[in-house]
Amino acid sequence: METEDWFKLKRYPHIGEPLSLKDYKWIKAYVENPVSVKKHSFLPLIHKCIIKRKYRADTVNLVRNKKTGERMRFIDKPKVRHIYYASHLDSIVFSYYNHLISEAYEKLIATKNFNESIVAYRKIPITKGSDKNKCNIDFAKSTFEFIKKNEEKKLTAIVADVTAFFDNLDHKVLKKQWCKVLNLKTLPEDHYNVFKALTKLRYVESDQLFNSYKGSMLVERGVPNSYKEKEIKRIEIESNKYFKEKNAVAYCTKEEFIQNNLNLIISGKNKKGIPQGSPISATLANVYMLSFDQEVYDKVEAIGGYYQRYSDDLIIVCEQKYEDEIIKYIRDKVQNLAKLEIHPSKTTVYRFEEINGIFKGYEIDEKSKERNYNKSLEYLGFIFDGQRVLIKDSGFSKFYRSMKRSFKKSTSLALYSKNPDKRIFKPKLYKRFTHRGAKRKLIYHPSKTDPTIYERTKKYYWGNYLSYIYKANDSMRSLNDGRDIIKRQSRKFWNQFHKLMRFHESRLIKQK
Repeated sequence: METEDWFKLKRYPHIGEPLSLKDYKWIKAYVENPVSVKKHSFLPLIHKCIIKRKYRADTVNLVRNKKTGERMRFIDKPKVRHIYYASHLDSIVFSYYNHLISEAYEKLIATKNFNESIVAYRKIPITKGSDKNKCNIDFAKSTFEFIKKNEEKKLTAIVADVTAFFDNLDHKVLKKQWCKVLNLKTLPEDHYNVFKALTKLRYVESDQLFNSYKGSMLVERGVPNSYKEKEIKRIEIESNKYFKEKNAVAYCTKEEFIQNNLNLIISGKNKKGIPQGSPISATLANVYMLSFDQEVYDKVEAIGGYYQRYSDDLIIVCEQKYEDEIIKYIRDKVQNLAKLEIHPSKTTVYRFEEINGIFKGYEIDEKSKERNYNKSLEYLGFIFDGQRVLIKDSGFSKFYRSMKRSFKKSTSLALYSKNPDKRIFKPKLYKRFTHRGAKRKLIYHPSKTDPTIYERTKKYYWGNYLSYIYKANDSMRSLNDGRDIIKRQSRKFWNQFHKLMRFHESRLIKQK
């Protein structure tokens, strides 16, 4: 069945059972009816914290690993992201209104001179008429190309990160810009109900809801003697990390929640912030920054500079003589126009100029102007020193840690599974962590009428992290003098993969 792009079915557990393709017709009629949405009662969101550990090189003690010679790393203060999940029907309502607002935003911004400077959460074709869209690789490349084309000048690149972006969006500014995009003086009642659902935050802590049912969840199970029918039943689950494995589909039904759990609802009364994680939040972030983007672009364009904003990360490239003026200007506009904040620690300044006949980029201290030639421009996951582009080491480290976790899990499954030979299932590991799974391709499924015939789907297998590396290498080759510098960064993974394979296979042999 052909459906609109905004009709996106989710499988995460929430309040109420998930929707299916069979629900498409009534959902379409419901969300496209402004009267229905105006009266729609949104369920509370479910809140989770995603904690990411940060690994930093020890630059104080300068201790190195005796075997590899690499600097020892320590675990820095973890980054905590607060994610809010909407119920399945609410999510589709948000998705539909995201579609409406996004269309209006794109129509408006197409008339603006800063159209190409706003790059996050948008479908920007690689070339006019292309069905392929740009990604962060292309956005970083255009920034580095601007610097490279102006290497006869002394340049400054200012990279700033807005503090707690989504958490601090001012509701009055958001409402004003929302109206501006719709070209209306006030929000229609259906849009206003969606606005209230996002700004008058009501949510439930996922762990509290899970514990209120004594560690049990509604799961989907097959019906005996039937390969098509499914049934929903409640079973005990040890921890939320087993939700996917046990095919958990809901914490409770809507009726159970209303009867038992209304006391768990937490209501936010703040005048700032929208939930990060809803289908509409990203588009609203761009809508919110409309006036800011216009004024900053005009200022930077007037001095022959370059401006690009990727969500809460923005970069400005200008001549060094405008450096202090632009830094002051940006902070003023962020604070007084956007009602947000850029913390000084979140602003990094780099300079590019010819040193001993070589065009070189380096970091400077904003106040003392002290130079650090060991640090180069970092933007959207890449490093650019004026001569070559590399992928940041943190990306490779994350991939390697993921590889180690997967081997550990595969070994555990081999040890405790019913498989008598206790072997690691290798094909999946090769597909996920080596070049054998790096090729991106369209997915085909067996036909429902004839299983011997495979039909193309709309889904793609997007490859693995190496796919991204190869794509980045091809794209950045022109800036790397035709060399495969980025691809060379990944050479160690093949040996690391097989080193882990040998280690975990030896563990299995010892425990047989």
